[in-house]
Amino acid sequence: MLKVNNIEVLYHEVILALKGVSLDVPSQGIVALLGANGAGKSTTLKAISGLLKHENGRVTEGSIEFLGERIDRSSAEEIARLGIIQVIEGRRVFPHLTIEQNLKVGGHLRKNGGDISAGLEMVYQYFPRLKDRRGVAAGFASGGEQQMLVIGRALMARPKLLLLDEPSMGLAPLLIKEIFEIVTQLNRQERIPILLVEQNAKLALSVAQYAYVLETGRVVMDGESAKLRENPDIRDFYLGLTDLGTRKSFRSIKHYKRRKRWVS
Repeated sequence: MLKVNNIEVLYHEVILALKGVSLDVPSQGIVALLGANGAGKSTTLKAISGLLKHENGRVTEGSIEFLGERIDRSSAEEIARLGIIQVIEGRRVFPHLTIEQNLKVGGHLRKNGGDISAGLEMVYQYFPRLKDRRGVAAGFASGGEQQMLVIGRALMARPKLLLLDEPSMGLAPLLIKEIFEIVTQLNRQERIPILLVEQNAKLALSVAQYAYVLETGRVVMDGESAKLRENPDIRDFYLGLTDLGTRKSFRSIKHYKRRKRWVS
């Protein structure tokens, strides 16, 4: 469904943020992007969704294809109309609008009121808490409710591919569990493929079927989640510390082998 081929991303014409990133997202399932802060995870999502252009960034090399169509030269609006919808990190809601009004904003790509009503019904089915609170101003909703809201708002746009950026950030463990259960249900029942950015590697690998590991703008490892969970490099990098008490880098781990870059 999605093919990112050897892309490089430049910010402000001077900062090279991605250095030859390649990845695939199939037409079903969940693919995870793992990595520490600054690894390039969010930049990868914004390159796909077209939001880079609003942050003085651009894809300078490589290509991005969605359903066989090249999109890295398209605007964010054009990409959204094709069906790629990004949930940006940080739970960005319209605080003075009610929860239901926020959801309706996400339905602006739908053609008529009937479609919007059907979309609301589906969102409320997955997020019953939002239905109970639909008349509350979004700014007064809890962090968990706001996270549910931004995912629900994305669903209102009828995504063909959902990009989720750090959905667990700042939430309590029980809320994280609830939200990720709903995300996996959406993937299975609505057949929405998901590209997930998540710092919690254990959590991401528990829901994704395949994962890519980024470090300083490069993909340094990828594979099936079950195999990555057993990989000593993943355990060392995300869970272990060196004798000096500092987090290891993939470059210092003995199993590390640079992933070959490829072009189509």
